[in-house]
Amino acid sequence: FRSLTVALGFDSFLVSRQSYRGSPSACYFCNDVTAPADSLAHRTLDQQCTVTRPGLSGLATSTAVELLAALTQHEDGFAAPGSTTAPANSPLGAVPHQVRGYVADFRLAPAETEPFDRCICCSPKVLQQYAADGMGFVERVIADSSILEEISGLADMKNALREDEVTSFDDFEDL
Repeated sequence: FRSLTVALGFDSFLVSRQSYRGSPSACYFCNDVTAPADSLAHRTLDQQCTVTRPGLSGLATSTAVELLAALTQHEDGFAAPGSTTAPANSPLGAVPHQVRGYVADFRLAPAETEPFDRCICCSPKVLQQYAADGMGFVERVIADSSILEEISGLADMKNALREDEVTSFDDFEDL
């Protein structure tokens, strides 16, 4: 995969390289602990819209373009190992795996992240299933994305969690 992902929040963004041929880095989905689902179907129009600060998309895409340029000039191209400091065998400097941007304090934070062995996108079991079944696998996932949790082992991990071992930060009644 030779792609970059750009994700926008209200005042932050993420530019991430997709894992590439055995890369030791995480993909965009490695930080998720759930399969994709329709999160918009039962929301009002104002809840469906993503609001961002005015300059955010320009900063995010500019960062993606600069990372792309640095990767194309690196001796290993998109297979380049992540680096967060220059020089990185690219005349254009560092080639981090991810760059997070924070507009509130005008900060860029390059990072190298590890893959999640139960990732719903790049875990070995999911990739093996895709290699074996191709578009049939994709069609099944589109019809029921929860099968990604089963195949990757994420469902087993969630089932093994005990409620009394989990701290919830959503309930502030005791504060």
